[in-house]
Amino acid sequence: MAGPLHIPTRRLVLATGAAGAAGAFLSGCTGEARTVRSGPLADVPEWAPGPGADPPGARRKGKVITAWATEAQSYDPAIGWDLHSWEAISTVLHSPLYHYRGQYDGPAPHAAAAMPTVSGDGRVYTIPLRRDARFHNGRPVTAQDYVDSWTRILDPDLASWAASFLFTIEGAEAVYEKKAKKVRGLKALDSHTLRIRLTDPDVLLLALLCQPYTAALPAEEIRRLGSSFGRTPVGTGPYRITRYDGKRQRATFRRFEQYFWDGTPLVDTVEFRWGIDYSMQSLQLNAGSIDILGEGLVASQAPKFTADQDIRERFVHPVPVRGSQWLTLNLKRPELRDRRVRQALNWAVDREQLMRVTFGLSDPWGCPFPEKLDRYRRTAKPYTHDPDRARALLREAGVGRLRLDFPHGSQDPWPLLAQVLQQQFAEVGVDIELRGMGQTAFDQITAEGEGDIYGRHMYITLNSALENVSSNYTTGASYNYAGYENKVVDELTAKARTARTLEASNALLAQVEEELVRDAAGVYIGSMRFLAARRPEVHNYQMRGESGSYYDRMWLGAA
Repeated sequence: MAGPLHIPTRRLVLATGAAGAAGAFLSGCTGEARTVRSGPLADVPEWAPGPGADPPGARRKGKVITAWATEAQSYDPAIGWDLHSWEAISTVLHSPLYHYRGQYDGPAPHAAAAMPTVSGDGRVYTIPLRRDARFHNGRPVTAQDYVDSWTRILDPDLASWAASFLFTIEGAEAVYEKKAKKVRGLKALDSHTLRIRLTDPDVLLLALLCQPYTAALPAEEIRRLGSSFGRTPVGTGPYRITRYDGKRQRATFRRFEQYFWDGTPLVDTVEFRWGIDYSMQSLQLNAGSIDILGEGLVASQAPKFTADQDIRERFVHPVPVRGSQWLTLNLKRPELRDRRVRQALNWAVDREQLMRVTFGLSDPWGCPFPEKLDRYRRTAKPYTHDPDRARALLREAGVGRLRLDFPHGSQDPWPLLAQVLQQQFAEVGVDIELRGMGQTAFDQITAEGEGDIYGRHMYITLNSALENVSSNYTTGASYNYAGYENKVVDELTAKARTARTLEASNALLAQVEEELVRDAAGVYIGSMRFLAARRPEVHNYQMRGESGSYYDRMWLGAA
């Protein structure tokens, strides 16, 4: 069976809260993907996301400075998962086999030379590698580097958060459990051909191969650098790290001259600075001392940049992403175990009003999965605002004045959303007691099953709503703290994971979404957006929510 999904929220991986995570993790990516017209890779029609030809007036010098609130956990792709780390390992330092292309499209070759050949039973993937990919130390990348890198992720002593993502590979769990030293399902057929054998078909595999933790790493550099590898890693991305200054809170990346995309990157130097609070980031962006806000605009910043049309057009870059906002309902509370009560709470929410206070960071949406997904045909009907229907359902359920505990952390936009929701629920006879606290305390109490109702949000990074449902709604899921159980959801989700194509998987997931709407497994309120912010002097700015800003193709010039 497919392994479990243990997926951090987007604030941890992809700007959760700030985007409203993400990066999925883009309007800049709407340009045509690069077409290879000659050479050994000419049979590959599209590249992802594809830097393309140099835009007119592009300059090949300069430095781009990106601001972050906090220091990165690690630039080791097997370890880092906060947003600062994620952008560094996704678009600066490392190059996975595949990248997502276009606005919402799925995988296309990156460090791979072509899409994989797949066996008839859907369990064996054979991947040809580019012959021009090199590590920052100059050594060519080989298929054995992938075998070694993924085996390292599965080492329990490393404690990589990404280990369980590889459990569908034959023998991966045995390595993780220290029952074997080699992964049976991984083999370098030759220096530039990698074979992956799975225990069962896994519709998410190609999306996993787009993630930075599946990029190749040089084993010799890991041994040489030891504990320093997390700060000064050696990768295959468009930039190599030349300095990490913890005291000055800066990391410097220089253009990698042997990067396999000819002509890129355009900018000589990228510098990440951290320890800058959001209000100071706004001031520095306006003053021109920084170029990009790494976490995008948070709710407290957004009004300053979106209220005035001229400022919005100069600085703000809207990025559609695949993320959901909802309220978790704790089924330990007897009243909330009644489906009619859960449905009533959904009809009580005025999503249009609610999303106005997010200042463009969310769109109103009454379904559990994001509004737009790759090759997905929705059949579920979203909840809308119908307070009369909400009151009728509460009466039918025999519920009088319902009182619910609503804890929330400090992370935008939940403190403000909670206040609006309190007013909306009161109109149908539901009293909400708000309980504000620090974000760490909130994360802890909700993980321990406290709170009747509270806010959640999550971004999809694996190109499928499987990521959302497997983490939040299946029995025993890693973030199913409320104890939701539904056999129909469990069975359909398991079938969707082993479907042979994304279209077949999505057809099953559409049924899952119908069931989650009918059963009101949560109170669905929004589909997330990301508002990137950069100086107008940064040209050809492109971003995809699953990964972050693409530094390889941007350039600096006059506004």
